[in-house]
Amino acid sequence: MIIRRMPTLITAVFLSFLFMFTSVMRGAVNPNAPVGKKVPITGDTNQMKKFLNALNDAKSQKIRVAHFGDSINWGDIITCDIREDLQKKFGGEGAGFQSICSDDISTKVTTKHTFNDADWEWASLFTRNLKNWPLGIAGTDAKSKGNSWVKYEGTNVKYSSKTFRTIRLFYNDANGNCKATYSLNNGGMQSLKLNPGTEVMESTINAPFDATSVKFQFNGCNDMNFFGCSLESGNGVYVDNFPIRGNSGVSIDDIPKNLLTDFHKMLNYKLIILNYGLNIASPEQTNYTWYRNKMIKVINNLKQIFPDASFLLVSVSDKAIKKGTKFVTDPSVLLVLNEQKIIAQQTGIAFWNCLEAMGGENSMNEWVNQGLGRKDFSHFSDAGGKQIADMLTEAILNIK
Repeated sequence: MIIRRMPTLITAVFLSFLFMFTSVMRGAVNPNAPVGKKVPITGDTNQMKKFLNALNDAKSQKIRVAHFGDSINWGDIITCDIREDLQKKFGGEGAGFQSICSDDISTKVTTKHTFNDADWEWASLFTRNLKNWPLGIAGTDAKSKGNSWVKYEGTNVKYSSKTFRTIRLFYNDANGNCKATYSLNNGGMQSLKLNPGTEVMESTINAPFDATSVKFQFNGCNDMNFFGCSLESGNGVYVDNFPIRGNSGVSIDDIPKNLLTDFHKMLNYKLIILNYGLNIASPEQTNYTWYRNKMIKVINNLKQIFPDASFLLVSVSDKAIKKGTKFVTDPSVLLVLNEQKIIAQQTGIAFWNCLEAMGGENSMNEWVNQGLGRKDFSHFSDAGGKQIADMLTEAILNIK
């Protein structure tokens, strides 16, 4: 019996291999296909129409998106690919908002950001603010010590970050002793007028060519607050990266409301994405009611300040812990996820389940195996960030 069936068995194995080989060649089966799955936006998707309708005007005006997050979008990860996806479809070029000083400059590849650290003093939501300085929309504030400079250079990593033609500098409390100059593409220094005022002010540089770098120099500006600048080029979509590392999102309430209102007048965000969860998920904690209550307050305050914006809460992603010889989902992730669903429901905003989009529980292990997750089993690699961004952007644009 065995001898008679052997040719049949060999034939079946051969035909199975031949089918898989030809299927791979035709693209029907890919053994290394990216993990994850399509997950729709849920919650109050009707309020997302503010953003989707605004995209129809992207050819005639600038449509802005704010992406707040924790270390999940540190260094422009995820954000840069949302920006790339939207700018390819709706126009615009430039990496958007940049802080004056930040500690993610070694990880951010979309913009080369340098400054003379010894001549700046700065505070942020992710470091310390012992002097209680007024923090800008990025959660940062920088003060010159007398002779300070900061430089931004476009890179070729993403189409959206190569060049820019408009540079917008944001600050307040300018004084008559302050001398500000700037240089484009390492050229000669030119004078820049700063406007006095306690509210957030703006000075704009319009380059006569596609600029690849801008350098600011400040002398005698010691009492001023410098909040950042924006790199832009024409109408289209701009997605600003606001990572608050080590935070749960509740610290957004520490940004003065009057300053956020000033930024609303200047930037007029049409979509605000809140991307948090990793920093509060802890195996030692089982009750996250405090987080729910504080985030509801944060979101309701933001809705008052940015009445023209759509709001989208992106859930916590998978975070794995080692159990025996395997990596499994930290149980606290599921608790945080449940609270985030309630937060979205009670604030009347949209919700995207990032954990489900990754493949559900215990998915981070496979993401790490495919180079999409980092070895800490908590964060995404650049490639993983791109996949999350692509799935999220597609889900947003597919809202009916």
